[in-house]
Amino acid sequence: MTVPPLPALTRANAALAAVFTGAEGAEALLRAAQALVPVTAGLAVVNMPDAPPAYLADSYSSATAKAAVQHYVSSTYLLNPIWNAIREGLAPGIHRMADLAPDHWGLAAGESGVTPAKAEEIGYLTTGWPRGQAEVSILTALPEGAMAELSLARPSAEGGFSAEMIGILASMKPLIDAAQVALWARRAPVAPPPVARPLALFGRDRLSPREAEILQLVLKGHSNLSVSLALGITVPTVKTHRKNAYAKLGVSTQQELFHCFLTWAEKV
Repeated sequence: MTVPPLPALTRANAALAAVFTGAEGAEALLRAAQALVPVTAGLAVVNMPDAPPAYLADSYSSATAKAAVQHYVSSTYLLNPIWNAIREGLAPGIHRMADLAPDHWGLAAGESGVTPAKAEEIGYLTTGWPRGQAEVSILTALPEGAMAELSLARPSAEGGFSAEMIGILASMKPLIDAAQVALWARRAPVAPPPVARPLALFGRDRLSPREAEILQLVLKGHSNLSVSLALGITVPTVKTHRKNAYAKLGVSTQQELFHCFLTWAEKV
């Protein structure tokens, strides 16, 4: 593994020192990572067991991207592969988004806060999010089941994150972990955020258990084929259950399903 040049190490160390001394917050942690790996931007959040992600900082430059970040932490995080994988027991570590994304989304254009984009790692964009970005997430376990996430992005056209880059990030992960724990320990007391309504509860009052199970997978981005493989049923059976579930929910397209879910999830 190539060792980063001394000036880069100096900048990274200075940024980490600012976190440990309490002079700065998560924005300095992002600077430390960006000093060592050529990333476009990053996002720091804490994923909570039963609530939306707690936003800490981001380094996106444009107003539209920053608005997209806020839309993500308030709404579209519910369908994010990393967030869902954490809820399903994903361990702390460094994870590529592409390794956790399902086969495809296949969403139609609409007004639900996402834009279909097959070239993206997860097949869609939160409206306003920069295009063509490969992402890695550095996860740190925190008390009470929380999981700190440092999400870094760089252009897919430039090769995304090479094994060497991942190695550099892995070498600094013990410091990142310690910094995340320190940041969380000194957070200001805040009122409890609204409880996130689990995907598993969506439609339970109107759908059969099998229909609800299938829609959960569809909302996570699975195709009819991958749903059939996951549940051990045929594709025609999946299609029949989807058709019946759509009728019960009063939707006719996947985009309408997505909008229906987000509307439901926003209700407390």
